[in-house]
Amino acid sequence: MTLKKLILGGPLFDGVSLSPRGTVLIEDRKIAAVYPDTIHMINTKVIDVQGRLIMPGLVDLHSDSLERSIEKRKGVFFDIDFAVLNLDRQAAACGITTFCHAVSFDDNELGLRSPEEAEHCVRAIKAFNDSPQALVKHRVHIRYEVGSERSFQIVTRLVEEGLVDLFSIMDHTPGQGQFKSMAAYVRYLTCEHQVPEHQIIEKARQKQAGNARDWELVSTLAHTVGSAGIPMLSHDDDTLEKIDLIRALGIGACEFPITLEAARKAGDAGMHIFMGAPNLVRDQSTSGSLKASDVLRQDLCTGLVSDYYPESLLQAALMGKKHTGSPASALRQVTAGPGDYLCAPARPGRLTRGADADIIIVDQSHTWAHITHSLVKGRTVFNTQLHEAVA
Repeated sequence: MTLKKLILGGPLFDGVSLSPRGTVLIEDRKIAAVYPDTIHMINTKVIDVQGRLIMPGLVDLHSDSLERSIEKRKGVFFDIDFAVLNLDRQAAACGITTFCHAVSFDDNELGLRSPEEAEHCVRAIKAFNDSPQALVKHRVHIRYEVGSERSFQIVTRLVEEGLVDLFSIMDHTPGQGQFKSMAAYVRYLTCEHQVPEHQIIEKARQKQAGNARDWELVSTLAHTVGSAGIPMLSHDDDTLEKIDLIRALGIGACEFPITLEAARKAGDAGMHIFMGAPNLVRDQSTSGSLKASDVLRQDLCTGLVSDYYPESLLQAALMGKKHTGSPASALRQVTAGPGDYLCAPARPGRLTRGADADIIIVDQSHTWAHITHSLVKGRTVFNTQLHEAVA
């Protein structure tokens, strides 16, 4: 006989609506029922949240943390399996139950971003996810740099093997997108990688020279990815023309749009828009681009992503209510919003019958909220203070 589990004793957000109280029934690792009130059953394990918020586990579509965990300091590298293991524990403590690692593919990029190293990362992520060590669900978000010819074949192979959950294109060619000028491009890479300026300028000129041809590769790859049913995104879109271009490729979402005009164009076209949680917490972009708060106030934001700071995801959602005017709308930014775009059968980001029982409990009694309990498929993977008992 399978032991049932009840989570009760506080307000409940199901991914769409926020109720003053509610109960979730878990059975066989799935959500069996959601009740709009407190109920009790015999022979059932009970988690009493004592007034804390019950909600779906956070869905993070874009985390750069793996690269930063492998290379903690410039030129100081750690084993990838060690990095993934520790990120897994970190995600559980942050309430992130579906964790999409953004793995960058670029032929010439400095640092970790080479196609060979990226492929190794993808396979390591998938192997860890399938191991008994994994606490949360690990997914692969491939970031393909426009012009990466060597990466083209590798990404195609990974898609065919079913190892890709999300796909996005990024274009760091100077003169558009994130780098409006050559000076901004040089300044960023000089700071990040401490290499001679002439080397960076040569790399930039190569990217500029082949940019038109490179988009033909993107078109072919986007067709392959789209045919496999994998959701696609585009990074750092800055113009109305860029929105038209990516829509023609079948891409359904913009990530980190640079301008409000581009975001509005995407929204009017029915595209999804994802912004950075660190941007919202700080209320500013690190590159001086569009603020996430402006996108939320315009009711254009589908969801938030942790980008480079997993701990920011929950805080951003809770802070977002002052921009959306609705706590439920703000919480959707880190649950059903990104979860629905992921198109996963487990229905991440929602507490609904038949979905995987990925649930977190949130303590909001302090200046900064924190997770007290994380469950993945009904199994407790993080717990700081709550007591479980059999009724």
